Amino acid sequence: MSFDDFHSGRTIKATRKPHECEHCGRQIEVGSPAEYGSGKYDGYFYTHYQHIECREAGIGYAKETSLWGEEFTWFQHADSDQRDDIGEWLLEHHPIVAERINYQREEVA
Repeated sequence: MSFDDFHSGRTIKATRKPHECEHCGRQIEVGSPAEYGSGKYDGYFYTHYQHIECREAGIGYAKETSLWGEEFTWFQHADSDQRDDIGEWLLEHHPIVAERINYQREEVA
């Protein structure tokens, strides 16, 4: 069951002020493109911004893992068990986002 009452999203060509990316937790610089979303979830209104690359990575990861709705994985909030799986996947498919969340493959000695 979904608690999503409604959601609306749009692409912003150039932000007018800095915002924090909901996915990676890094700042979206002024003048950068971004994805903006707003809606109502479980009775609460929300808004968020995401880097274009982070949004694409998030949707790709959700499609790969079937983790949608309440189970959707926001990369900056992933627990330590998920971090390695997500990080390896990001390195392979979305290296820019892997760098943003400071994920680096451990060196094998």
